[in-house]
Amino acid sequence: MKKITKKIKESSIWLISILISLVAIFFFIYLPFQINLFPKGKAQKIYYVDNISPAHLKIIKKFNELHKGEIEVVPVNLPFYHFTTNDRKAILTRSLRNRSDGIDIFAVDLIWVPRFAKWGYPLDRFFSKEEFRNVNKMALKACYQNDTLVAFPLFLDIGVLYYRKDLIQKLPDGRSIEEKIQKSLSWDEFIALGKRFSYSNPFYVFQGGDFEGLVCSFHELLSEKESENIFYKEPIILNKEPARKALQQLVDFIHKYNFSPIEVTRFDEFASYIYANENNAVFLRGWVGFHKQYKKFLKDSSHIIDMAIAPLPHFEGNKSSGVFGGWSLMISKFSDRKEEAIKFIKFMFEKENQKILYEEGGVIPVNEEVFRDANYLKDHKELLQIQKLLQWGKHRPFLENYTRISEIMSRQFHKALKKEISVSDALNFASQQINNEKIIVKK
Repeated sequence: MKKITKKIKESSIWLISILISLVAIFFFIYLPFQINLFPKGKAQKIYYVDNISPAHLKIIKKFNELHKGEIEVVPVNLPFYHFTTNDRKAILTRSLRNRSDGIDIFAVDLIWVPRFAKWGYPLDRFFSKEEFRNVNKMALKACYQNDTLVAFPLFLDIGVLYYRKDLIQKLPDGRSIEEKIQKSLSWDEFIALGKRFSYSNPFYVFQGGDFEGLVCSFHELLSEKESENIFYKEPIILNKEPARKALQQLVDFIHKYNFSPIEVTRFDEFASYIYANENNAVFLRGWVGFHKQYKKFLKDSSHIIDMAIAPLPHFEGNKSSGVFGGWSLMISKFSDRKEEAIKFIKFMFEKENQKILYEEGGVIPVNEEVFRDANYLKDHKELLQIQKLLQWGKHRPFLENYTRISEIMSRQFHKALKKEISVSDALNFASQQINNEKIIVKK
């Protein structure tokens, strides 16, 4: 035993963390009746599956103290730095298909709601008019399936352009360029700017791995109207001019302009953030909360202070259109502790707890009371900029099998980024596969 203990102590923290996470996954996938393994105490235990950040833990601790002896929230952590969104989706799907009552509350990417609605518990009647009045409407819109509220927003996010102020301001006209960046450059201006950088380090880093993040970048290169004309038609035909232009642009960033290293084809959000910082990239496509979520993993965080956010560039004639991200909470219909679960979801929505999520997790509050708190805004002026960015946001298509469509698109788009197939072939192959599957339009 002493030898085992010694081995564990000598292991790196990350290895221990991975082992713990793997045990957690095994537990929730393969032991559908795991709840019976715990002796029942006085408090009802509710199991909450999410990326459990220190901010989440702080709120959970508050809740458990408030409901001591009655309800105890047990967090099950699936951290972003170990699990991609696709991993998390697969884990949840596997567990819910087993009709496990070991999950009471689970967090879903807001675009997953149609996919998970069949396992969700209807929530409409549990929220007051005041709660509905205070919740961000764009986040709430993503929580309905067939006019039934099946999820409730936890936080919102939006695709943004990070840039290095210090590197931009080294240019003779750096200040005027930065003013344009803050108003959203056109992609032509962005490319022209890139050609001015005789820069050995990357000009633009984005998430080009085979996952939803790549598809987000694709959607952000389409206008809302172009997106509707592609995804709300049957059959879905991707090989149209706007889509060709969008995917070709991502391919050209790597292979034509050399703005992006080939390494981006392996990047998810976490890897792209680490790489961009360690290699002094000028621009990074990301989400608002990157610094608070990933800063601790940087070997050198001295340039964080030089990084600012701005709206993503746009094609001439269109406007900037970062896609909305964020996560919502659902209650499993197999849970025997729905009443307790609803209390916790309401607690997470409370103004003070939304502030904790923002301050410690960097995610955008969905309780509008936070944005109406003048004293709070004085201390967090950046929220005013975030409010403006949200006005430019758009949702990805609300399709019941969007997640499946996205998987098909990301697989083919990823091949195009690696130059294994042409842009047209990627769009054609994806269209053929998508249209072989039933598509139900939610809109």
